[in-house]
Amino acid sequence: YRRAIELQPNFPDAYCNLANALKEKGQVADAEECYNTALRLCPSHADSLNNLANIKREQGYIEEATRLYLKALEVFPEFAAAHSNLASVLQQQGKLNEALMHYKEAIRIQPTFADAYSNMGNTLKEMQDVAGALQCYTRAIQINPAFADAHSNLASIHKDSGNIPEAIQSYRTALKLKPDFPDAYCNLAHCLQIVCDWTDYEARMKKLVNIVADQLDKNRLPSVHPHHSMLYPLSHEFRKAIAARHANLCLEKIHVLHKHPYKFSIELKGRLKVGYVSSDFGNHPTSHLMQSVPGLHERNNVEIYCYALSPDDGTTFRSKIAREAEHFIDLSQISCNGKAADRIYADGVHVLVNMNGYTKGARNEIFALRPAPIQVMWLGYPGTSGASFMDYLITDCVTSPMELHSQY
Repeated sequence: YRRAIELQPNFPDAYCNLANALKEKGQVADAEECYNTALRLCPSHADSLNNLANIKREQGYIEEATRLYLKALEVFPEFAAAHSNLASVLQQQGKLNEALMHYKEAIRIQPTFADAYSNMGNTLKEMQDVAGALQCYTRAIQINPAFADAHSNLASIHKDSGNIPEAIQSYRTALKLKPDFPDAYCNLAHCLQIVCDWTDYEARMKKLVNIVADQLDKNRLPSVHPHHSMLYPLSHEFRKAIAARHANLCLEKIHVLHKHPYKFSIELKGRLKVGYVSSDFGNHPTSHLMQSVPGLHERNNVEIYCYALSPDDGTTFRSKIAREAEHFIDLSQISCNGKAADRIYADGVHVLVNMNGYTKGARNEIFALRPAPIQVMWLGYPGTSGASFMDYLITDCVTSPMELHSQY
C-alpha cells in the first residue's frame, strides 16, 4: 500500500487500504491519520468515512462517529455496513426505533448480512420483543453457522426465558467456535450455577476471576454483571469496580441527550415528596415485601409518588400499591429516559428511591440525570451502585456490615 502511495500520492483508496492494515496491527493513531489523508484527497470517500467512524466509536466519541456514518450514507445510501454501524451507535444511545430502521435497511441491501441480523436481535431484545430477537439470532446462525456471537446472543434469550439447558448448549457452541470469549464464558458460569452444576467449580471460578481482573485492568466493561458479582468469590473492590463501570455506562448514555442539569431549591415548601421508582410493582418479591409501605407514610408530612417502569400485570400487588400511593405514574409508556426524568423533576420530588439497582428492568439512566436533589437505593438491590449519582443506601448491618462501608 505504501508503494501504491509512492506511485500515486493522490490515490485515496491506497490510503484507506493502508489505514485498514495499520488498524489491524493495532496502530490506531497512524490508521486515523491515513483515513484523514484519504478524506482530504476525497471528502466523499465512503469507506474512509465509515472506517474512521469505527475508530471514533471505539474511542468513545459517539457523536463524531454518528456524524461520519451519516456522511458516508449521504455519499453512498446503499452502504449496508454503514447502516449497520450507525444502527449499533444509535442503539448505544438508547435510540432503539432509529437503530431498528437502519438494521432493516442494511438487511434489505444485503440479505445475508449475519452481523446485522444478530445486532438487530439485540435491539429487539432491549425492546422486550423476545420472539423477534429469537428470529434474528436464528437467521444469523442459518446464514453463518460458525457465528459465535449469534450463538451467544441466542443463549442469552434462552437464559432470560428460563430455558437454561438450551442456554448452556448455545454458550458451549459459542465457546467451541471462539474459545477466547469472556461474555459467553461468564454467562455459561452463571447458567451452570443456576442448575447447581458444580463440575470443575474451583477452576471455573479461578478463570472467571482472572477474566474480570483483566477487564478491569484494561478499563473494559466486565463480562460479569454487577448483580451476578455477588455469587462469585470476587473481592469487594472488584464488585465495587464492576458496579462503577456499569454506572459510567449510564452516564455515557445520558451524555448524548445534552440535557442541562436540573436546578433545585434548598428551601422545603409544604410536604416532603418521596418518589419510589421500580420495575417490580406487581407479582415480584420486591412488591411482596413493600406493598404496604406507600400507604403507611404520614400523609400530613409526606407526599408519595410511585413511578412504575413496567406495565400493569393485573395483579392485586400492583393495584394495592397504585391505590395506596397518593400518585401512581406509569413510566413504562415513556421510553425516553430524558422525558421520564423531566416528569419526575416536574413533580418536584425531593427524595427519589431506586428500588432496582442493577436488577432486570432497571433504568438507572433516569437517576444518572439526577431529577431529584437526594437519590437513594433501597430494598431491591443489596450491593453498591458504584454510582456518583446515588447518594445513600438504606440497608442494615447484616446485609451491609459497617466494617465494609468503604466498599459502598
